[in-house]
Amino acid sequence: MSLDEIAAALLPQPQSLTPLPGRGPAVPRDESEGREWLALPRLAPRLPQLGDDESFRLHLTAGSMSLQAETPAGVSHGLQALSQLWHAAREAGLRELPALQIDDAPRHPWRGLLVDVARRPLPFDAMLGLLDGMAAARLNVFHWHLTDDQAWRLESRRFPALHERASGGFFYTLDQARRLVAEAAARGIRVVPELDLPGHCWALGLACPELLCAPAPTEVQPAFGVFGAAVNPDSEALYAFLDGLFSEWAEVFPDPFLHLGGDELAPAAWAALAEQRGGSLAELQAAYLARIGELLRRHDRRLVAWDEMGQSSALPPGSLLQCWRGDEALRLAPPGLAGRLRSAGFYLDQIHPAAYHWRRSMRPPTRPAAPAEGAEAWSLQARVGAWQVEGRLWLGSGAARLHLRSTGTLDEWLAPRVVAGQGVWRLQVDSDLGELELWGPDRSGRGWLRLGALRQPCDWLPLRAGAPAWPAEEPARPTPMLGGEAALWAELVEAPQLALRCWPRALAVAERLWSDPADERQLDQRLAAAQRWLMVTGRVPADPAAPLFARLCPDAAERANLRALAQWLEPGSGYARQHAKKSAQTYHQGEALDRLADALPAQSPLIPALRDDAAAWQSALGEARDRLPAWRALLSAAPRLVPVLPLLDVLADLFELGLALWAGRVPANAQQRLHDAAALVDEMLPALVQPLQHRLDALA
Repeated sequence: MSLDEIAAALLPQPQSLTPLPGRGPAVPRDESEGREWLALPRLAPRLPQLGDDESFRLHLTAGSMSLQAETPAGVSHGLQALSQLWHAAREAGLRELPALQIDDAPRHPWRGLLVDVARRPLPFDAMLGLLDGMAAARLNVFHWHLTDDQAWRLESRRFPALHERASGGFFYTLDQARRLVAEAAARGIRVVPELDLPGHCWALGLACPELLCAPAPTEVQPAFGVFGAAVNPDSEALYAFLDGLFSEWAEVFPDPFLHLGGDELAPAAWAALAEQRGGSLAELQAAYLARIGELLRRHDRRLVAWDEMGQSSALPPGSLLQCWRGDEALRLAPPGLAGRLRSAGFYLDQIHPAAYHWRRSMRPPTRPAAPAEGAEAWSLQARVGAWQVEGRLWLGSGAARLHLRSTGTLDEWLAPRVVAGQGVWRLQVDSDLGELELWGPDRSGRGWLRLGALRQPCDWLPLRAGAPAWPAEEPARPTPMLGGEAALWAELVEAPQLALRCWPRALAVAERLWSDPADERQLDQRLAAAQRWLMVTGRVPADPAAPLFARLCPDAAERANLRALAQWLEPGSGYARQHAKKSAQTYHQGEALDRLADALPAQSPLIPALRDDAAAWQSALGEARDRLPAWRALLSAAPRLVPVLPLLDVLADLFELGLALWAGRVPANAQQRLHDAAALVDEMLPALVQPLQHRLDALA
């Protein structure tokens, strides 16, 4: 096995991998022999802490292996690396491992996975299963989002009304929470619970209405979104409640960090209180944080909060700020923090491709330089789902600058890459929205916007004068980047989708958090190899979509036909599916996750397998074209699948276009056909639009 092959088999990439002369230990001859190296033993219980030494040295020579580490976490990481090597050697048909030495340590000490159980709960065993995958990926923080508007999911013996009135009938017991902490600790993982305040507290108001600003909610909130409920910062009962709850949680969760939310507070209730006081909203927020700080100190806890809380200068000393609203939030982190955490770009529930998550570097971002003097300026207007997106573009000397804002949280200053187009300019950039591509205007002023795989028209208007000035970069603040967390919000995730939405894309985030590498080469191979290893060792199911397809199509033969069709489809990425459900008024807990889109992985496994092999593409496209009548009959006979039927006409056109492009022919309307094909149908769209775009670009 070559050094490159070994590096491709390891994920995350090691800091130092040194080949040694000779060969290493023998690989077991059959599947059963040596399985103990694939299914790793539990380590002695020890409570992991932020800042633990997680480094390890793995040394392999002829007939011997040695592993050195300072902590159980380091031992675990070394064993995981050995297990991956062993699996890679088996796949390669080798009889012996190479002789080598791996010296490795994480670049960032906080490497987490946020799991939301408030919107849609997960079975307790499913969460325990996640811990094995996290340990394999060398993630070390389980961020447990326990409370939100929809439900309060943890038992409370001090305040039993919380789980009796606000859990929606599903909650985790304190004994289960203790077991989760213990099982996580055995794998080197810390558990950080989240109590989301001062907004996102509708469920709390059902149990304790006296703690909220009037009027407190009286009925369960099944919908997803941002609502007006807010705790009353002037209520002494609120701080007495939090004092008791912090005490109870401290007995269950030993980690010194406590996440107290702080995101998406609808400001109306607090603004009214501030006006009654004769003060400002900022003063009210500062007073609230001061009281929170007192309580945290009393219980020997430190604050983690979402980046909105960073707008106040009154954060308790030693606080961490978790940034989710894009790179601008990372840039504007206030002084005095103990550290920052990145979740922007790491939202697994948004179904971005793995490479997009991987490209969100942990290096503190800087704002791009101002556009060149005399650059032509354009304004952009686009509708992205339920959001109105506005932009200002400067073009000059082959460079571009772009400012984007939306009715969501978007506010970004970007430097897109300018690429050649068919008669118009094109821009490509990673935005907080996702992978973004913009086609310049035609004669009517209309262009196209691609977000992920979805495309839609947009409007360009030249700005002759009055284009806004590009802001100067603010001085860098010496706030350490401690790491970050992948986030798995649960609006569109239940237990059947858990593995599909988490793996293998969480591995891309894990690599970014462990080593923050600069080289994207072999990323796909590393992810695929690591995913196969996770499956072989039982950390993730070998076919996580199987139960979902069985529910969609009980007949085995027809199910195989449906899965063949599914390889040419992908779910809408970004917030496309969420916006579609909002438009249909089905964005709530009662909406069953039983569409074909819910059974699809984020990326089709077929497309990467075809690579740039013209013969493989022509064979696959021709076979798919021949199966269209059978797919039409299948969908027509299944009421749950009838909404997918319009996609077959789109696929039929793309199959013909693809056959032409891979034969070297470029139809005159090829670009427009690709634009038109990338539209959402039953929360899905064709998976081959982008590959065909790449082929068209290569021919052009």
